[in-house]
Amino acid sequence: MSPFNTDLFFGLLIGFISYIMLYVGKGIQKYAIEGFKVDKTIKSKHSGVWIFGTVLTASFMFIQWIPLAVFHTPMNLIAPLEGIGMISLFVFSFIVLKEPFSKSEITGAVIIITGTVLINVVARAPEELQREEFTLFNFLIALGIILILSIIIGIFAFRKPSFIKGVLLGLTAGSFMALQTLAKRVSDINELALIFTFVTFAFAILTLGFTQFAFTMARANFVVPSFASMSIIFTIVFGLLIINETIVTIQIIGIVCIVIGIVIMNLKNIIIKEEKETSQTISSLEKEEQQIG
Repeated sequence: MSPFNTDLFFGLLIGFISYIMLYVGKGIQKYAIEGFKVDKTIKSKHSGVWIFGTVLTASFMFIQWIPLAVFHTPMNLIAPLEGIGMISLFVFSFIVLKEPFSKSEITGAVIIITGTVLINVVARAPEELQREEFTLFNFLIALGIILILSIIIGIFAFRKPSFIKGVLLGLTAGSFMALQTLAKRVSDINELALIFTFVTFAFAILTLGFTQFAFTMARANFVVPSFASMSIIFTIVFGLLIINETIVTIQIIGIVCIVIGIVIMNLKNIIIKEEKETSQTISSLEKEEQQIG
């Protein structure tokens, strides 16, 4: 058995906290937005609540930097913690927003926790990971692929329904989130520190922009699963291809579990949304038939 590694422990702990802050911050923003709807104005007591939630979500970018750049925590251990962050959002919604848990949400949460345990049970200490073997060429290829895909998705989504646009834009935002995580991980290499610090902020802006644009096209229940899944998967792929991180079979199983869990947690809301849209479509057709008749 490997000896206890302090850097790995604190890296995972801080990563865990950062994702909780990110998703609880989103929950607080949602709480404030619901308050705005009741007050029918943004100049209300909920403005301060919304600002607090925004500060929490913005703080994530800086706090996540600590495990990646200071403790050199592997990206394939940090990224899956996003699933735990989503669980914290559902717990917040249950306690504060009084939204009941569904069976699919509980099932998804259990699968996510199982996947996280599988990933970390065979975690290796950061110093075992040859993280200095950063490949700039591979990074530029990955960046080029993401940018090209973003353009293609933008063109493809232009004529699609809002739901599909939201999902596609969510996938793009998740890709930029993965690049942001990678840039933080690389920013502690002396000769690349300054460059990748600016690169991190650039990817953070792109992530925020695409996420907010996706939210204008589709509900969060569609955007968040696609965003989180792509963020986790691409972060781990980038870690393997660009900074030579390693991963074992049981961790791959854990990653698959987390992605499946994220989808299942949101499955009920997706089904409800589709049923409502189907019902509205049928009602519209019936009205048209009555008018024609």
